[in-house]
Amino acid sequence: MVEDTPSPPALPRRGIGFHTAVAVNLVLLVGVAGFLAFDAARETRQREREKVAALDEEAMTLHQAVARLAHHSAGELQEFVDAVCGRMTDDASPGHHIVVEARGRVYQARAHGRDSDDTVRAVRAAARAPDRRGVIQAEVVVVGTHAEDGTRVFVAERLDTLRHEIRAQLALRAVAVLAFGAVLALAVNFTIYRLVSRPLRRLGRTIGAIRTGQLGARAGTFKSREFAALAAAVNDMGRALAEDDARRRLATAHARRVQENLLPKPGRAVPGATIAAVHHPADGVAGDFYDALPLPDGSVLVCVADVVGHGVPAAMMAAVLKVLFLDAAEVDPDPGRVVKRVNARFTALGIPDGFASLLVVRWCPAAAKAWYASAGHEPGLLSNGLEPPVLLGATGTLLGVMDDGEWESQSVPAGPGATLLLLTDGVTEAMDAHGVQFGRDRLAGVVGGADGGTPEGVVEAVDAAVREHLAGRPPADDYTLVAVRFG
Repeated sequence: MVEDTPSPPALPRRGIGFHTAVAVNLVLLVGVAGFLAFDAARETRQREREKVAALDEEAMTLHQAVARLAHHSAGELQEFVDAVCGRMTDDASPGHHIVVEARGRVYQARAHGRDSDDTVRAVRAAARAPDRRGVIQAEVVVVGTHAEDGTRVFVAERLDTLRHEIRAQLALRAVAVLAFGAVLALAVNFTIYRLVSRPLRRLGRTIGAIRTGQLGARAGTFKSREFAALAAAVNDMGRALAEDDARRRLATAHARRVQENLLPKPGRAVPGATIAAVHHPADGVAGDFYDALPLPDGSVLVCVADVVGHGVPAAMMAAVLKVLFLDAAEVDPDPGRVVKRVNARFTALGIPDGFASLLVVRWCPAAAKAWYASAGHEPGLLSNGLEPPVLLGATGTLLGVMDDGEWESQSVPAGPGATLLLLTDGVTEAMDAHGVQFGRDRLAGVVGGADGGTPEGVVEAVDAAVREHLAGRPPADDYTLVAVRFG
């Protein structure tokens, strides 16, 4: 019997190198974006301050002319303001506007149609603002000003052209910064690959080799202290596993020799029966065992057992069952009472997850019958040569389930020459590469084709069919075949 094992969890698709590169590139991207935003704000403030300074100089220059004209007529001052503003085109100086306060009157340029009381109020408010910004006719402007001897000159200009110029310069600068950032990112990614990803892949390949049984695989040398320490740990792990594997192989070989001594010797003669068997452990040693005992009254007692699991723990439990079977057979050879006594003492041991199946058959030549009892075991096949084989199915639960179980002995006709095939479920549950089991129907067909042959022929035919079904794949569970011809 084989226990279900959980499938390993799926591995993440991305490695630490990928996540490290993403994190570093994200930091670089945020850093570049932050630098560009800071540079844009700094450049905008600088250019606006320069524009305000230029407008202040223009206002100071105009103030000298306005101061001389203020003593003339108001019409001459207005014509001067209109003439100066009119020469300023929107291409060269977008939204250019002049406002003059002199001798209690307000003069503003009418050349571009921007003159209004709202414009005057907006210019005055902008001149008082810390950043010299204001809004004229829904357009953002900056204002330069100069005041002296009771005369004040305001010069306003829109910021849209200035901002377009700044954006164009910033775009060129951003392209240069992004190009530098891309080169830097490539350099960082290459560095991460060399310092992180490639060493991790080397270590991963070494660990993978150890995992697949190549316990002599060793990680190479590394330049970084952390990876060198990790490689040393991996190498120590490989050496420790190799030593443990050597000890395990030695213990398994010893356990195999012990188990071989528990099984009937090949070619051993059993009065009243001819026996052939094959015994295939899935893991060095098996949790299966079989035996055949001649009884004083001339009958023959045959059994086969299968412990849940495989390997050394299952082999140890099988050895215990062997001893319990021999003890029970000496007390009372009736199959039902043999199974009951074995179960009672097996359950009393309190082995965790200690479950097993057991099939016991007693053939009596005087009565030309066979009695059997089965504790949840794979059905045996009894053939008299004239009729289809009789299935010897379960007559009760597995061993170890309950300490007071009952197994009734049942009888079937079995004269001299009858052939009994006993097996474990490793035979019928053997799977091919597509997950298809060998199955009981296939087994019956093989046995039917070998009917009339010797026990050796029956065992060899079934064993060959199972191996062909596995197509070179190792069996997932122990399997045992025992053929007995009575008489």
